[in-house]
Amino acid sequence: MDIQKYIRSRGMRLALAAMLIIAAAWAFVPYLSNRVSASAFVNSEIIRVTAPISGKLSDSMPRAGDAAKQTKSVTLIQATSPDNRHLFDLQKQHAVAKENAALIERQLREVGNLDTEFAKRTEDFQRGIVERLSLEIAESESEKKGCLAEVKQRQEIGTRMEALVKLGLTSEIRSAESLATKEVALTKCGVADARIARLRAELESARRGVFLRDGTNDVPYSQQQRDRMFLRRQELELQQLQEVSRTTQLATEIETEKARQVKLGSYNLTLPATHVVWSTAASPGSAVTEGQTILDLADCERKFVAVELPERDFEKVKVGSNADVRLVGSREWQVGRVQNIRGSATNADHRLFAAQVRMPTPGTITVEVALPADEQRSNGSFCNIGRLAEVRFPRNDFAMPSVLTRFFDWIGIGRVTVASRDQGSE
Repeated sequence: MDIQKYIRSRGMRLALAAMLIIAAAWAFVPYLSNRVSASAFVNSEIIRVTAPISGKLSDSMPRAGDAAKQTKSVTLIQATSPDNRHLFDLQKQHAVAKENAALIERQLREVGNLDTEFAKRTEDFQRGIVERLSLEIAESESEKKGCLAEVKQRQEIGTRMEALVKLGLTSEIRSAESLATKEVALTKCGVADARIARLRAELESARRGVFLRDGTNDVPYSQQQRDRMFLRRQELELQQLQEVSRTTQLATEIETEKARQVKLGSYNLTLPATHVVWSTAASPGSAVTEGQTILDLADCERKFVAVELPERDFEKVKVGSNADVRLVGSREWQVGRVQNIRGSATNADHRLFAAQVRMPTPGTITVEVALPADEQRSNGSFCNIGRLAEVRFPRNDFAMPSVLTRFFDWIGIGRVTVASRDQGSE
């Protein structure tokens, strides 16, 4: 009876009523001091991985929900039929260029052998011409000696004939004939001298390698062939240099192509430590084509909460301001930062997101609140992406003292207090 009487007492009922009022006030105060979101969920941008080559997916490819503790590389695709046409074409060009270089080398050796043979023939020809001219000079000198002897003889005969003409023993005609014969002999000697001078000039020129005989060029056929071989050798050396250079270039391109083929033989994916495999679009061991989507990676370090607020709060929520975030089911509040605000009339956001983003309904705005980087990812294998959250934006124009002051002014207490202070001062 005493307990029932105590419970039904007025004081207990007043205390219970006061507690209910305080609890209601405590539950209602956050909505006065904060702007509370109507709906919010955790989201993150994703990286879409497509196949750079055609092939077969590895059996050890990551599955949905896999997240590495540190950055690692995993084999994702094994090429089944690599395209080696370019490599084969390079190898064919390299073989042709190498064969051309070898052929030019053989031609150069043949040209060198011909040049040696023509040089020997030219030397023999020059030596023969010099020897022949020397013999012709000797012959002309001998002829000159005979001519001089004949002139001397004709001169003696002419002297005797003149003496006989004076004695009257012979006619003057015979004396004139003798003088004419002497002049003919002198002319032959002059011709012999001129021929000797010509032969000596030809001999000197032949010793220098220039031949002045009629019906010949300045050099013999062998020397002309040597000049052609010289020009041909220069052309072959230029072609050889080009072929050797091309061979070296093709060898480098072949090595580069082989290295590229090795890289194209398989594709390795670098899985960052802050990302989780959100979804896969192909099964392990299946065949994929170039450009086909394989999997999506979600960034667990740069998560954000998408919040819907009334559009009248557009000017009251600022980019860079803080917001309190609590995941539904958790008691821990975190401090996030507003990173983006989009109105209801904006175009669709074409970024790739892990969770589905709804277009802002008329009269609402979408606010993105970035979560702290050290937010735990242990709850769930997908970094809490897609979980609902509660977000509170502090009201900058709300303060409990100012609210009480306005309330006291409304009931008149504030004016009485001010008047009493004025009278005391007087």
